[in-house]
Amino acid sequence: MPPRQETSRDGSTPEAVTRREAADYIASLLEGLKVLAKSAGLPFVAYLLAVTIEAAQAEKAQDD
Repeated sequence: MPPRQETSRDGSTPEAVTRREAADYIASLLEGLKVLAKSAGLPFVAYLLAVTIEAAQAEKAQDD
């Protein structure tokens, strides 16, 4: 899910992104970065991203 625009084409303000949507989107972005870090030989960065992914998933689960 791409980030929402501040205003739509007709000038109206869109609905706010929910906490769950934001956490899900952030986790999905971080997954790709984690794969990139691993393939580039950056294990510590990959580890930090994995921890951050877990935190985003925990935030998402709080809304369930």
